[in-house]
Amino acid sequence: MIKKIISVLVFLLTFSTSSNAQELKYFVNIDSAMKFYHDKRYHEAGQAFDQALKEFNGNTTQTNLYNAACAWSLAGNNDKAFLYLQSILKNKMIKSWDDPVEFYNMLIKDTDFEPIKVDPRWTSSLNEAKNKKNTFLNGIKRDIADRIRKIGAADQSIRFKLDSVRKVDGLNATAEKKLILVMKKQDSINFRAFETIIEQYGWLGPTEVGYKNNQYLFLILQHADLDAQKKYLPLFKKGLKDGKVLPKDFAYLEDRINMRVGKMQQYGSQTLIDKVSKKYILYPIADIDNVDERRAKVGLESLKSYMKSSFNIDFDINQYKKELPELKKMYLK
Repeated sequence: MIKKIISVLVFLLTFSTSSNAQELKYFVNIDSAMKFYHDKRYHEAGQAFDQALKEFNGNTTQTNLYNAACAWSLAGNNDKAFLYLQSILKNKMIKSWDDPVEFYNMLIKDTDFEPIKVDPRWTSSLNEAKNKKNTFLNGIKRDIADRIRKIGAADQSIRFKLDSVRKVDGLNATAEKKLILVMKKQDSINFRAFETIIEQYGWLGPTEVGYKNNQYLFLILQHADLDAQKKYLPLFKKGLKDGKVLPKDFAYLEDRINMRVGKMQQYGSQTLIDKVSKKYILYPIADIDNVDERRAKVGLESLKSYMKSSFNIDFDINQYKKELPELKKMYLK
């Protein structure tokens, strides 16, 4: 079945468009493809994925390529299915969560590919995926990866607790405030451990410590204070250039820093909690009409999907535009 190839990590305090607003056709087609798939209209799903890539000059994430391969496999079009699988194997995609271990494991378990397993190309593709997985695993620095994993687990554990408290008691509750104080102390401990690692090894990419541990490094920096983020931003930029930082992670950090210094954010990743209404507020976004295009370029989902999946908010861009002048007065410096 169709899956999203992504790690479940918590981005606390980072994390239907009106018909009058023009949605990016790329995302419209991706949404249509997913709906067609779930309705078992596989040929139409494959066509919608094709159209999505056409709208965006062939650029997309591994998740969308994988899902397109699933759709075309079930539609009986082997050539299209293998075309998309080969795009993944040849890294012809926006760099995102592209773990070759997960990819291989999904290939061998996913029943969506049963129709194409009789094709000789299946064995060669599977062998290619297995070789990529083994090469990837052989490159992992086990000792340092384990150190990062422990720090990352501490970072995430406290945030899962905070998320649970907010769901039970609501936002700005007493229990939440107490837990935030504990979280800040833990973040300080985590960051000292983070600095020790970075000073010794530099920024470590997914091929060195694994995708989840690479995400942990980013999250620890994302949860650090402003001075720390400014200090390591040049290294983070270099990591992006060297392929050790995922573009979407750079977008999150850039938005976080801009929010903290009172500038407009670019990707719409940052929210605040209003103390009066006790609701999430989307921090002011520059050039809001083109935010989805910027998000697509770094491998993020649409702003509409993000607000719904992360905050259960039905985002209305036209309403947001009306509120934007007041939000700028409140939050920009």
